[in-house]
Amino acid sequence: MTLVLTRRRLLAGAAVTATAAMTACDDGEGSASAQPEVEKVSILSGAGFQGREAPIFVARSKGWFSEVGLEVQVLPGKGTTSNLQTLAGGQATFATVDVNGAMIEFTRNGGIKDFRLTSVLHQRNLACFVALKSSGIATPRDLAGRTLSYLPGGINYLLFSTYARLAGFDSSKVKWVSNPIATQHAAMLAQKRVDAISQFVPAVESVRTVAKQDLVTLPFTDYIGDLHGSAIGVTTETARNKPDLVRRFNRALLRGLEYAISHPEEAGQIYAAEKETQGQPPAAAVAEVKALRAYVEGISDGPLGHFNEARMAKNIAILQAAGTIPVGLTPGDIIAPDLVG
Repeated sequence: MTLVLTRRRLLAGAAVTATAAMTACDDGEGSASAQPEVEKVSILSGAGFQGREAPIFVARSKGWFSEVGLEVQVLPGKGTTSNLQTLAGGQATFATVDVNGAMIEFTRNGGIKDFRLTSVLHQRNLACFVALKSSGIATPRDLAGRTLSYLPGGINYLLFSTYARLAGFDSSKVKWVSNPIATQHAAMLAQKRVDAISQFVPAVESVRTVAKQDLVTLPFTDYIGDLHGSAIGVTTETARNKPDLVRRFNRALLRGLEYAISHPEEAGQIYAAEKETQGQPPAAAVAEVKALRAYVEGISDGPLGHFNEARMAKNIAILQAAGTIPVGLTPGDIIAPDLVG
């Protein structure tokens, strides 16, 4: 017997198959239960991998990026200037940058302007110099005539002339030693290859672990004033064309930030267990996350991670008054507060 498949039978079979497929994808209440497509994105850390980056790894480990449809790759950053170059070159979706360093770059002749800052991680600037107490350095003026380490494109170097002028010493009287690997600066200090290192205040305990000596910390905010710290930047194209992506990322990251500063012990353990951190000691990460809280909370009246435009205007005014950036810059030129999440 020959079986003849007529057009009517083929169409009927196709209809049955389609109905079955739709039924299989239905959750029983008439709505599709298919998972949203996962988007792969990347973020540059501030400078290498240090404990203050723990919130990114917490958000990833807890599945909060996954909940908003994102698969996040964490890349080692190399300071604000380099991070902005990488971002503008399309080699990362998000970048951790210092707010002040970003303003300096934006207003520089020929500087990078293709970015917007969307959420602020640190409401107070973290930059400092760290010296061995035995070096005799006790105040910023003692840095004159000394050798200092710096991260190329990092905020310590970018703001140094302003810091020196306000602290009362000649910025040209120091010798610089460049090292693009942020985690190596503590060893440079311990080995006395430099007299002081560029660092962030929350990482001082990590430096102490390496140096095994008493330290002196010289925070920039003692002289420069009420400056922001790190923020999350995207290209202007991403801000304009993918606002939902940016909001989802920020929402998950800020959830990780809030959890990390509330649970520093767990956050440090999560950070140290990640493949990117190369087995760094959990205790150092825990200490840094604990110290981070003072730079995240209690400074701005707004919700965690949100820019306060009035305070941002004050930040700009401080840098303009110090001659660090030219007049004319406004908060709206570089921040996109509606993309925070």
